[in-house]
Amino acid sequence: MRKQLIFAFIMVILGGFVYSQITEEELKVQKERLQQQNTALKKEIAELNKDLQRNQAESKTSLLYIKNLDDKISKQNSLVRGLNREKRYIEDEIYLKQLEINKLNRELIELRKEYKDILVKAYKNKSVENKLLFVLSSKNLKEAFHRIKYLQRYSEYQLGKADEIVAKTEKIKQEKEAQERSKQEKEALLAQQSVIKDDLENEKKAKQRAVDEYKKNAGELTQQITAKQQEQKTIDSEINRIIEEEIRLARIRAENDRKAWDAAAKTNTIASFQAYLNEWPSGDYAESARKNISQLEADNRGWQFARSTHTKAAYETYLRSFPEGQFASTAKLEITKFEEAEELARLERERAERERLEAEAANKPVENIVIKEVEKPKPIENPVPDTPKAPKYAERSGATELSADFVSNRGNLPWPVDRGQIVGKFGIGQHPVLKIEVNNDGVDIATNRGTNAKAVFDGEVTQVISIPGGNGTVLLRQGTYFTVYSNLSYVSVKKGDRVKRGQEIGRIYTDSNGDTILNFQVRNGSAKQNPETWLSRN
Repeated sequence: MRKQLIFAFIMVILGGFVYSQITEEELKVQKERLQQQNTALKKEIAELNKDLQRNQAESKTSLLYIKNLDDKISKQNSLVRGLNREKRYIEDEIYLKQLEINKLNRELIELRKEYKDILVKAYKNKSVENKLLFVLSSKNLKEAFHRIKYLQRYSEYQLGKADEIVAKTEKIKQEKEAQERSKQEKEALLAQQSVIKDDLENEKKAKQRAVDEYKKNAGELTQQITAKQQEQKTIDSEINRIIEEEIRLARIRAENDRKAWDAAAKTNTIASFQAYLNEWPSGDYAESARKNISQLEADNRGWQFARSTHTKAAYETYLRSFPEGQFASTAKLEITKFEEAEELARLERERAERERLEAEAANKPVENIVIKEVEKPKPIENPVPDTPKAPKYAERSGATELSADFVSNRGNLPWPVDRGQIVGKFGIGQHPVLKIEVNNDGVDIATNRGTNAKAVFDGEVTQVISIPGGNGTVLLRQGTYFTVYSNLSYVSVKKGDRVKRGQEIGRIYTDSNGDTILNFQVRNGSAKQNPETWLSRN
């Protein structure tokens, strides 16, 4: 019973060892993944430090400075949590190493005991110890051979046990070294964690100082924000008026375009379609007009060929190529004339044949009857005129990463600034510091002093708005959509200009607090869109 209990205990230990091996491997993978995440966080914190240094040089009361402090504190908190998890993984790793060392020590003790027993038995058995005497004392050759084989196996067994002891000892040494490295890694991690926690506390204090400094002028800032809100309302009203006017004019243009097309299509001549293109070179029906002109020109060439040849076959070829052509009725009439002439000739031949037969029957001399053969039409070589090739248009270059259609690029549009952060969300919300209600028809993007706003897509400058005491606003039209760029101290484009994606359209204003903030809007007609859903996340 006792032996069974010992055996069961040993199996439990071995089973625990197998489980610990699996767990250790999993811990290793999870620890490596966590270390990668922590490394990425450290890089992001380093980038934020650069931004903070740049913003701090401009103003410590900047909204962007406070926003970056918030971001850094958030990432530092995430890093502390990640380092804590990493420390727990290392502690688990150390624990599992200690279990492995304990197990190996138990196995080593057992091996040494077994080896000791072997040596004791060998000592007691003098015949085995004196190997030569042991072999020579055999009764016969067969017994001597068996004793030699026994001595060989016995010797190999002794050596095997000795090698196993050496291997176990080396394994214990390696595991202790690995455990020591893990302990050192833990100590380094704790030191790093302590530094980060101290830095975190300093950043929290710095943020609080920045917020307190910002709030010192809360009354004045609130007035500025209120005035800015009122200014934005005025601008928005003007934007709405301009867009509604654009929509009205677009409808008129579309209606006039359609009427001009209907008139051209009704006349259905090259001249009428060319007159449409002269008036509406980029109209909704311009491509159809060019196609119709090409078809009519081919129709004319086909008819001229048929007319100059003037055979039934030529007119039939024209009808096959242009069954609805402008000369189709004339071609049918000409074919009818040829068919009537052929019928008359056939009747004349039949009448002459009858007269000849009647004369022969009456034995009367037959007067010379001249039967004029109707000349058969010669086959026409290549009666179908070559169909003119469609005109080649110049290949239009453009950014391969964006579609030519504005609406297809939702979520992929470039930002209107090279560097920046959104500090004011779309819609009704709270000011990030003063906690007063603000209404934003776009998003506020904070950037560095001296930054220029850039067009996010090709478009036409619909209007440049400037109100008394305020800054400039530029409207770009992209089909039925509009992009709006507000708070510009200087505008480098004018109404009617065609701008390309990435083209600079104006300098962003920097206020007395050091904030350089662009208000960016996207509209579908007069309907306001959330710009964040349009801009790339990169």
